[in-house]
Amino acid sequence: MPRPISCVLAVVLAVASIASGSRARAEEPRARVARAPVPLDGIAAVVDEITIFRSEVIARARHFEDKLSKDPTKRRTELVDLHKQVLGRLIDEILIAKDATKIPIEVSAAEVSTAITTVAQSNNLDRKRLEAEVLRAGFSLPEYQEEIRRQVLEQRWLMARASGKIERSKNPDPATFQAAIEKQRELLLGDLRRRTFIEIR
Repeated sequence: MPRPISCVLAVVLAVASIASGSRARAEEPRARVARAPVPLDGIAAVVDEITIFRSEVIARARHFEDKLSKDPTKRRTELVDLHKQVLGRLIDEILIAKDATKIPIEVSAAEVSTAITTVAQSNNLDRKRLEAEVLRAGFSLPEYQEEIRRQVLEQRWLMARASGKIERSKNPDPATFQAAIEKQRELLLGDLRRRTFIEIR
């Protein structure tokens, strides 16, 4: 790839909405971090030897439930769709993480910290203010750090696997270039899915 995507920049683009979106809810009188843990309620999917439990899907989906309709009937339908999307994302994360070990790619704690600092700077926040916004958005700090780690890993994996397959000179427009990147991501994931045992229950 002639002009590699900066993994830190990609993290900024993907995660910055957490901080900006949470400011709109700054007046909310309560934080959502202290919810009780979700009990295990069965297996959602199996990816080779890795099991995804329904509780994992529910826990991840919680961060997006505020965007669902307030109408009970619509909300139930939207919640089912949300859980499907989250499960698909969890499966993709496992596929990418497994394939990344073959390259090999690892993300250090220092890289995660640097990416978080970049997110803060891009939103004109200091580190403490960003952490406060993250908590207000319903994420614990370890959850946020793990999300950043996953995104850095995915970007580095994509750069490694798509290297030489996309020419920046043929995609000078940023939107066109990004669309080419997304297409390459789907092609790579499609190949991984075909070569992996995946059972959705």
